[in-house]
Amino acid sequence: MNYSELKRRFGPYQFYTVCFFILAVTASLAFSFGFNLSQEQQQLLNQLTSSSESLRSENANFSQQVNVMSVKLDIAKSTQRKLAEDVEHALAREDSLRKELAFYQQVMAPELTATGLAIDGFAIEKTLSEGYFRFKLVLLQQDKIKATLNGNVNLELHGSENGRPVSYNFDQLNAHENGALSFRFKYFQMLEREFQLPESFLPEKVVINAQVYKYKRKLGELNKTFDWALSTSE
Repeated sequence: MNYSELKRRFGPYQFYTVCFFILAVTASLAFSFGFNLSQEQQQLLNQLTSSSESLRSENANFSQQVNVMSVKLDIAKSTQRKLAEDVEHALAREDSLRKELAFYQQVMAPELTATGLAIDGFAIEKTLSEGYFRFKLVLLQQDKIKATLNGNVNLELHGSENGRPVSYNFDQLNAHENGALSFRFKYFQMLEREFQLPESFLPEKVVINAQVYKYKRKLGELNKTFDWALSTSE
């Protein structure tokens, strides 16, 4: 059935009314579908816009954090370089001071650097016996890495007798104890002996000489001179 037959069968009025109704329903459905599609697209667009703004804000925050971290990293690198320079200068200064100290020790106190052995104390005191004295000698090792030191100590008394300069070796004055005055220690040791002075001898100074060994290898000698002075401990 074609268009002309429908028109003759239902009449022009009814035919156009039906056509108008169909067009109206079609238009209504199309408008409703288009409106709903437009709303969905608008909602999707709003969501995309909101997501875009959120991402833009997060990106800005991340960029700011990256800039802050970059500045902090530059400061840290600069501080590290400064600390490294300070440490280098301090090490150089320490090395210089060590060299200066070694030089002054060699000039002022060569016994501190020659063998690692040092005299920590020396004292002379009277005994209850007339004409007899006692000396106390404290030896100390100065090396950081301690190894057993050993050796012999010799003392000489210098002074005057009957108006002439005279010196006596300790062995000549040690009437009661025989044998060399020896030492062997890792940290420190005190040596103590009694001796007798000749009646007419006037002591002025004591010269101490130590032959120093580490095991069987000779490290050198230590020499130190003390003025004669009696201890006031008694």
